[in-house]
Amino acid sequence: MRVLQALWDGGGNVGPQLAIGRRLVERGHDVRILGHACQRPRVEAIGARFVPYRHAPDGDASSPETDLIRDWEARTPIGAFARMRDRVMFGPSLRFARDVLAEIEREPADVVAWDFMLLGAGVAAERAGVPSAMLVHTVYPLPLEGVPPFGQGLMPAQGPLGRARDAVLARAFVRAFKPGLKALNATRRELGLEPAAGPFEHLDRVDVALVLTSERFDFPDPGQLPAHVRYTGPVLGSAPAGGWESPWDADDPRPLVLVSFSTTFQDQRALAERVIAALGTLPVRALLTVGPSLDIEGIPLPANVEARDFVPHAAVLGQASLVVTHAGLGTVHAALAAGVPLVCLPDGRDQNDNAARVVAAGAGLRLPKRASAARLAKTIAAALADPQLAEAAAQMSRSLATADGAASAVAELEALAG
Repeated sequence: MRVLQALWDGGGNVGPQLAIGRRLVERGHDVRILGHACQRPRVEAIGARFVPYRHAPDGDASSPETDLIRDWEARTPIGAFARMRDRVMFGPSLRFARDVLAEIEREPADVVAWDFMLLGAGVAAERAGVPSAMLVHTVYPLPLEGVPPFGQGLMPAQGPLGRARDAVLARAFVRAFKPGLKALNATRRELGLEPAAGPFEHLDRVDVALVLTSERFDFPDPGQLPAHVRYTGPVLGSAPAGGWESPWDADDPRPLVLVSFSTTFQDQRALAERVIAALGTLPVRALLTVGPSLDIEGIPLPANVEARDFVPHAAVLGQASLVVTHAGLGTVHAALAAGVPLVCLPDGRDQNDNAARVVAAGAGLRLPKRASAARLAKTIAAALADPQLAEAAAQMSRSLATADGAASAVAELEALAG
């Protein structure tokens, strides 16, 4: 099977899609991945062929200077949505479409698997007549009756007032993306396709939409979803294997708290500083994994807090009692698969929605990202002392840990290619 994947550098979207690519390669398929220049080493490491974009804008989300969206500069959530709409999803759709079409013309593909935010890639597959799969690396994002609109971090509605709230906000969600329809339809016309009536209309015509999480974690009832939508289960990515050398004695009785923020720049230094200060007041051991985009130079580290540039979370989660995180879906999946409860500090994007689902499952607590160090300390202590959170996380683990989202996604792609 000849597979063409279209990817962009948005942080948490990359690992799961590369894990699918790796599994395809392992099954003997020929995999090409269109991506940004910074992704070449990771693509080639899985055995796929890397193809750089030539028309689409380049980007590297680990640095504020090279990030495509720069959504941390937006003053409101609507402003952040507008940046995603105009800089990735709709605005450059023709440029992404040209790259995908050129690659299909250069070398045919049996199936195109595209990041659901690259609408131009989906339009290109439609124009070329190649079966395509939309890879959704968030919870299900499109409006559904009875489900809180995406991006708000809302819990499921209760009663008539809650349902009215969801209906109003769902209309506002669609309106927020309508300005992008002009660019999308310009792309469709340029490629000889009929214009779309709404910003998400053509997503209902994709052959299959693969949601890279579990229906056990998400809010929609599977019966509510369009027939072409499938949940694959979590795709836990392909982090390097390895262990870690703990600075603490093996018999240290203090609970271990793993602290992890985004691998992409989200201007998270101030939040990290408050979390570090909060942990310094508690009888815990804390491991902070800094990653490529968080600069903690100059922040004093208490004696009970250890900072490392990188530690595979799989090497730590078996010993951890709690994860404190921005609530990126990859970190949430990894924690819950290991049965570890969370304190979620969402910093935008899909993180509010992930945190809402953690809270709804009873497997964690949520605080705003501007919470004070004192409030953070109180909440972390409460989470560690609450056995119900640990039990709910263990229940979720029994569902998530056995799922193989990459295998499910590969099976769907193989069926689609026939």
